[in-house]
Amino acid sequence: MAAVAALPPLPNLKPFALTHILYDPTHPSLLSLPLTLLSLSPIFLFVAYFTLIIFTRRITILKLALGQVVNEVLSLGLKKLLKGERPYANMGLGEIGEGYGMPSSHSQAAGFLVAWGVGFALTMKKREQVSAIIAGRPGKVEKSSTAETLKQVRTGVYVFGLVLWSLLTAYSR
Repeated sequence: MAAVAALPPLPNLKPFALTHILYDPTHPSLLSLPLTLLSLSPIFLFVAYFTLIIFTRRITILKLALGQVVNEVLSLGLKKLLKGERPYANMGLGEIGEGYGMPSSHSQAAGFLVAWGVGFALTMKKREQVSAIIAGRPGKVEKSSTAETLKQVRTGVYVFGLVLWSLLTAYSR
C-alpha cells in the first residue's frame, strides 16, 4: 500500500470512445441490453467489411466498405451542419459523450446498408446475365423454377431482415 501512495497522481485522462451508449439494466422490458447491442451493430459492420475484404478480395465488398466510410464522413458533416444535441444533454445526467448527437451516425449507417442491400437485390438478375455473357454463355441463364423461387424467397427474407434491423437500430438510438 505504501508503494501505491508513493506513485505520482494520474494525469487528467480522457476516455477514447467512438460511441458512448448508456442503458438501464433495471428496465422491466429486458430490451435495454439487446437494444444497446443492436445500437452498436453498425460498428461491428466495419469489422465484417474489412474481414471480408481481406479474405474474399471481392470488389463489391470493397465498394460497400468505401461507401460506408463516405457515409460516415457525410454523417459527421451533417452533425456539424445541423448541430443536433445528444439525447438527455440538458437533463444533468452527466457526461454522455462529446460532439453532436443528431443525426445518428448509427442509424445512418444502417440506412446506408439497407439502401445498398435493396439495390444489390434489385440488380441481381441483371448482374447474372452480364456474368453469363462474360463467361461466353450469352442468352438466358438456365435455372429451374423451384431454384428461382427459392432464390427470390431467400432474397426477400434478406431484404426484410435488413429493413427490420435498420428500423430497430434507428429505434435503439
